[in-house]
Amino acid sequence: MQSSYISTFVAVSFICFTLIQSRNFWRHYKQRQRAWVRAEIYIHSETCTNQRVKSDLGSFNLCDESEEIMNSPPFFTAVVDTAEDIHICGNGYCEVLGMNITQALPQIIIVFVIGALLVLWAGGMQFRRNRERDGANYWSLPGSHKKNK
Repeated sequence: MQSSYISTFVAVSFICFTLIQSRNFWRHYKQRQRAWVRAEIYIHSETCTNQRVKSDLGSFNLCDESEEIMNSPPFFTAVVDTAEDIHICGNGYCEVLGMNITQALPQIIIVFVIGALLVLWAGGMQFRRNRERDGANYWSLPGSHKKNK
């Protein structure tokens, strides 16, 4: 009975995940397709076809950027964007997390040390209580002490 709940949960989760990723893929695809169309129009405009205008603009023109966009088709870039969204370190998440951790490393170490000291203190207190109870139980008559669970 319990395995049917688990398999139902996994199936529903997989269906939801697939639907969400399909929506994300469609958004990425439409965004990349619009960029592709704009890049194609820009490459065929006078800005990129007329060498005199291109040289007058210098580094201000977007011809190289448009060519870079047109190097990979929108479908492929949408698949890559969706895969990057799924990946745990996609879209620079790990870099941001790493920077935050390294900047706050002294505070993190202090928190872990305080936590470890609290665990050691609580463990020592419990050990002492157990030892006192066992000592009292050792010197008492059988049946006269309470059993602690």
